[in-house]
Amino acid sequence: MTTFVTEDWLRGHFTLSEGSEIHLPADSRMTPSARELIDGRRLKVKFQDRQGRLFVEAEGAKTPPEQPRLKAVHGLTSRDRAEAAACELCRQEVSRKPDTLTHLNAHVMVAKNDPRLAFRARLDATIALAVRLQTEPDLRAEMKGWLADIRSLLGNIMRADVLDQPLDGQSVAGLTADDLHRLSHNPLRYIGHDHVVPDVVHGRDVALLNLLRTDIRETEIAAAQVFIDIRFQVLRPDIMQALNRLSSAVYVLMVLCVREEGWLDVEQLKRTLEAENHAD
Repeated sequence: MTTFVTEDWLRGHFTLSEGSEIHLPADSRMTPSARELIDGRRLKVKFQDRQGRLFVEAEGAKTPPEQPRLKAVHGLTSRDRAEAAACELCRQEVSRKPDTLTHLNAHVMVAKNDPRLAFRARLDATIALAVRLQTEPDLRAEMKGWLADIRSLLGNIMRADVLDQPLDGQSVAGLTADDLHRLSHNPLRYIGHDHVVPDVVHGRDVALLNLLRTDIRETEIAAAQVFIDIRFQVLRPDIMQALNRLSSAVYVLMVLCVREEGWLDVEQLKRTLEAENHAD
């Protein structure tokens, strides 16, 4: 059964934050306005069939124009074929992988005590926790879009590390890295509630968010072990900043949850930030 993807359909199903990843049914047909929205927001699109297989658009002509021509890919790497990998130590191709080695990337295998793998294990656990929070049945509705973007950005960080590619600037719920930094550092000024010290009186949602916030911070520290060298040179400033801003995003969510005057939506937050810009 064909799924017709319009601009309204996209806005109803996703937050569409800049650079985030979305999954569409493999039988999708897109309107011109839907494709324009995807391209304009630089969304990473994967298509999924009923067997769970993932696809991306194949390069070249599409037949018919509104229905993408697809090729099957690996969910993380977005590649359509496996490549030969060599041991990082001996540089020899690994034809049969022992249990003590694993892929660092498509071409290199390393021992499982490599600190780069420790970082990825922490990141993997953080993704798992973000997904776990998304499954909460009574989760506050306003939080769902934020958590979807946070989960998407965590996955993009993993992909950028595995593929050794730069991480594009991305947003959470439409808020930029700079927006999140300002909101989290001066919540009383911008949100109307001072800094939050976690306490049982704040309720379940804040407690769950705080678990995610602390998990992201642990992942950031694991990343620092890998991406800050002995001369204090930062090897992946894009990943380090993204993790820092993700913990800021979760903290902003916590403050929004305890705000007595009610929830502030993203447009209200943007207007407050913009007003401060003009005042400065």
